[in-house]
Amino acid sequence: MEATNTTEDTTPLFSVSMDIPYDVRFMDIVLVWMGGNSVLAGCDQNESDALSLAIEETLSFLINAYPEAETWEQIRIEYVLLPKGLTQITIANAGPPVHLSRIPLYNPQNPSESEIDGLWYFLARSVVDDLTFKNLGWAGWQAVIQKRLARTSFKHKHADKTQDAKPDRKMSFTTRVATPNDAAELVDLTYDTYRYSYPAEHFYHEPKLRQVIEERGILSIVVEADGVIIGNSSFVLSQHTPRCAYLCSLMIKRAFRQSRAIIHLLNEVDRFIAASSMDVDLCHAGMVTTHTGSQKAGTKLGFMPVAILLSQTPIVDFRGMTTASVDRESLLLVIRLTATPQNPILYIPERHHAVMAPLLAQSGLNCSISGEQEAPLAMHSAFTSKEELNDGSAFITMTQLGQDISLRLQKRVFMLKAKGIQTIVILIPAWRPIPPNLDLVMASMHAIFTGIKPVSAQECYLVYCAVSGPVDFSLIKLSDTLAVALKDHCEQLFQELVAEQSE
Repeated sequence: MEATNTTEDTTPLFSVSMDIPYDVRFMDIVLVWMGGNSVLAGCDQNESDALSLAIEETLSFLINAYPEAETWEQIRIEYVLLPKGLTQITIANAGPPVHLSRIPLYNPQNPSESEIDGLWYFLARSVVDDLTFKNLGWAGWQAVIQKRLARTSFKHKHADKTQDAKPDRKMSFTTRVATPNDAAELVDLTYDTYRYSYPAEHFYHEPKLRQVIEERGILSIVVEADGVIIGNSSFVLSQHTPRCAYLCSLMIKRAFRQSRAIIHLLNEVDRFIAASSMDVDLCHAGMVTTHTGSQKAGTKLGFMPVAILLSQTPIVDFRGMTTASVDRESLLLVIRLTATPQNPILYIPERHHAVMAPLLAQSGLNCSISGEQEAPLAMHSAFTSKEELNDGSAFITMTQLGQDISLRLQKRVFMLKAKGIQTIVILIPAWRPIPPNLDLVMASMHAIFTGIKPVSAQECYLVYCAVSGPVDFSLIKLSDTLAVALKDHCEQLFQELVAEQSE
């Protein structure tokens, strides 16, 4: 028996689920829950009784068929109301396989004792439009019950936004540096902007956020309306790179996205950087590339692109914005200098000079470029490794180039990928001559050159990205023409790396 095939919109009007043990004593709880859902959906009494009968018979069969269920095993029941009145109930079952061919066909006109075991199936099917059992392989089995309602009464309740979305002329915005006491409001703002998809986890934990603000690990600039925080942008300061600050979390409360709040916030961030409020040589940021909005905002603040971090992070759920349907997003690394660079020469493999020279000049890194190579004198290489498990990414920073650089890096990359890390960024010092054939060494680890990353006035690194899967460069949206040229350059390198050789 096949499930009803519908071509209509499958976005649920509502969806609710519950879990119960494999124990028939919980049946009454399920039936009460079912009745409440049916009232919300708009079922008449006959429709509600039919759905209750179908779920009761099906659940009883599944529970009784699995008497050896462990105490921790549960059945999940989901009640979904789809458009045009289609009600769908699914039951996820980890019990024995369901063989419909072995269920006796109950004949109500002439029932026999041998057919009584098929009565439940006959009853359940007769009161709904469809009852299907699906084999989900390792995920067990799923029963799907469908019934079309004569009418539905469920309507979404929309929050009244008129209280928040006041006209600009009536609003007075103020900006300031956040204090530890603002942690709770910042957590709420993070959820309002990203739900639970923002990668910096401490923005969802008030005590942790309060502590890191108090310790000045984060400096947050907030914009307020009538004393309520409605926007935030934060600088992260790390002891590992004390001469640069990471600008992140540009957030504006959804009700204020069409107001001038963003302008007030950006202006205050600009003033904060210009006033040398932090003892750093530069600020950097990772701009999303599923859209160009944040990149344009960064340009207004004087941030210029220097690298692309391929497939760097999971897509965030930016509420109110539709983004490309991809699992991971590339970031555009941008910088704003706050001190004069002290590196007269950057050492970059010659193949990348043409694309990098204009990017360096645009960013203010006024230095010459050299392709000089020099074999490492040290026997052994050294590096630091930082894993971002929430992002599925890792950074390897070379602190000493040795003759075993290829072997050491290959081992580390292998171990990181074995942990499930999907993207590895390898940083090679660019203030000294580069090891011979560096691009080939990196290619052996499926890593390609994607730009440079300054971390102080004296230190700048070459950026190589090693990814575990394909990269769709057409989905990387960039607003800066020089950044587009870098993307094209990276795509060519990537295609050379993954292209199959003809036999």
